Amino acid sequence: MRKLRFFLAAVAAAGIFAVSCQPKNPDNQGGSGGGGNKEDEPTPVVTETDLADITYQVNVYSFADSNSDGWGDIKGVTSHLDYFESLGVSALWLSPIQTSASYHGYDILDYYSINPKLGTEADFKDLIDKAKAKGIDIYMDYVLNHSGRGEWFSNAISSESSPYRSYYVLSSNPTADVAAGKVDNYGGAKTPGMGAWHVAAGGDLGYKGKLHFRLDWAKKTITVTQSTDAVQTSNPSASKWLWIGSVGAVGLYETSTNIFEITIDVNTDWGFLIRTSTTTWDGGTKYGGNGSSITFGTPFPINNTTAADITFGGTSIQYFASFDQSMPDLNYGPYSTASSSAAFKDLAASADKWIQMGVNGLRLDAVLWIYQKQTAANVSFLKQWYDHCNATYKARGGEGNLFMVGEAWADNVDQMAPYYQGLPSNFNFYYYWTLKDRINGGKGNDFASTVISFRNKFRAQRSDFIDAIKLSNHDEDRAGSDLGRNAGKEKLAGAVLLTSPGKPFIYQGEELGYYGTKSNGDEYIRTPIKWTKTGTVPSAALNGKVDNTMLNADISVEAQSGKDDSVLSVYRKFGKARNEYKSLAKGEMTAVTSTNTAVAIWTMSYDGETALVVHNFSPVQVSVTPGLYKLTDLAVSNGTVSVSGSSVTLGGYASAVFIQ
Repeated sequence: MRKLRFFLAAVAAAGIFAVSCQPKNPDNQGGSGGGGNKEDEPTPVVTETDLADITYQVNVYSFADSNSDGWGDIKGVTSHLDYFESLGVSALWLSPIQTSASYHGYDILDYYSINPKLGTEADFKDLIDKAKAKGIDIYMDYVLNHSGRGEWFSNAISSESSPYRSYYVLSSNPTADVAAGKVDNYGGAKTPGMGAWHVAAGGDLGYKGKLHFRLDWAKKTITVTQSTDAVQTSNPSASKWLWIGSVGAVGLYETSTNIFEITIDVNTDWGFLIRTSTTTWDGGTKYGGNGSSITFGTPFPINNTTAADITFGGTSIQYFASFDQSMPDLNYGPYSTASSSAAFKDLAASADKWIQMGVNGLRLDAVLWIYQKQTAANVSFLKQWYDHCNATYKARGGEGNLFMVGEAWADNVDQMAPYYQGLPSNFNFYYYWTLKDRINGGKGNDFASTVISFRNKFRAQRSDFIDAIKLSNHDEDRAGSDLGRNAGKEKLAGAVLLTSPGKPFIYQGEELGYYGTKSNGDEYIRTPIKWTKTGTVPSAALNGKVDNTMLNADISVEAQSGKDDSVLSVYRKFGKARNEYKSLAKGEMTAVTSTNTAVAIWTMSYDGETALVVHNFSPVQVSVTPGLYKLTDLAVSNGTVSVSGSSVTLGGYASAVFIQ
């Protein structure tokens, strides 16, 4: 796709091209990131050519808050387009922005509407238009494996005649239906790769009236009886809770050792669960049944493994969910004819709406699970989906082809490679796993050959493959944590990413050196951007779960914009260089033999231009002689780099790119 790219005009002494990406003034806005002055970047020289295809992953709910309600929003993203431009970014991948049940958006309730917490359709169209004016594409995150439990789902389980009945994987006898091959989304397998059946709990599976609950924690049973006793209020100091209907958490009273009780007025159309925590569903804190209903007055066994909804009787219909029970799997029927299914047509119509509005790409969530890790089935589905969406894009007048990348998070590269038969691009998790292993091990001499081996596997599946390379993302521990919170390693990882072949993705905050792990909840790897040294951050969507120790003044955009050696400055320098040199942007990698095991050396060549790339994966100074390559035209560097004849010396975790 043809876009504008930005050439930097600064030329240093001795004929060395010096890349400078420092803004004249930092973003001086106040509050949590919305409004205020935009990043003041040097005016670039503009020419018409291909950009480096760098994509930035945005958690919209925690990026920038335009209205001070504590939520990041679409207008906040729009107000920082200059920031993306300073990184050399040509596309934004937005976390799901459709109406959803959770802050993260991966349990979509309405594929056709924008989550009002994030803004309006007009806000989204404004972002698309203003980003386009800067040569930046907008990619939407699309969740095709499952939805949230919204109107589609409620309607589907309400009646066998529901027009949405076929949208979900439903059965009144899953064991028999699976054995008979009637569960299409297993892709022909008899067991799922992941997931469980849950009681749908619609219609007469709920209850309306006064009930007494008695939990025997020692025996792990709960007894429910109809009651005429006075209703009790929730125990605010409880250690055990009911999770019921639309009420949410109801605290039980410990009436004797390991016995917890309460009488409440119940009005629910589904059932209840037992919880030992009101802040997390992780770590076995959710207790339920095995898919059956209680009998009043009879102790009912609970567990925290299957933990299915405990219902009150009536006709049982179950649904399959690969992930949490709040995310029922969508059903596309037999994979060879998936595009003719009602669910496919409805989801495709929703995608058409956004593509026609100006969206130029989709990121597809959890594509391994659409047909339960059955590769041939998933590939067939994905090809049908891509062909439909690409046809819509072309009919709109889009240039080239629609970009589409899959989250085919397989165990190894050989399992993932066949997904290129269905999609033009897939995330290369193995690239990052290799990179962090090599950096932490101080060994770089086989990095290029390993990356080339991955690319050869992809090329065997699709000649025009687009290798989506990345460090961490919203589902993984932060690269900063993986690399020991070592700024030198973090800068090296960014420099390697932006000098490697493929389409680089930068995850929100990675360019600032953010760290964090999933151990205390996913919120801690989805941290808001700290725009100013003293300003607040949009943390409402994350329920305040942010590491304020990390979010100090020094890690802010304002502070790092004023430092030539900050993590942000390194990302900006190498992003600009990737946009300046076609060999870095579009080149194919060739490994160069390294005379030091710590050093990774390769060339990137495209259309008559070659760049020599040299990275020191160790913390100590090293010298290497990369053969007959020129070491005179230094395009961009990080750390201490010096040249003596045919030898280059690099400080710990330093990087250099020489144009040949």
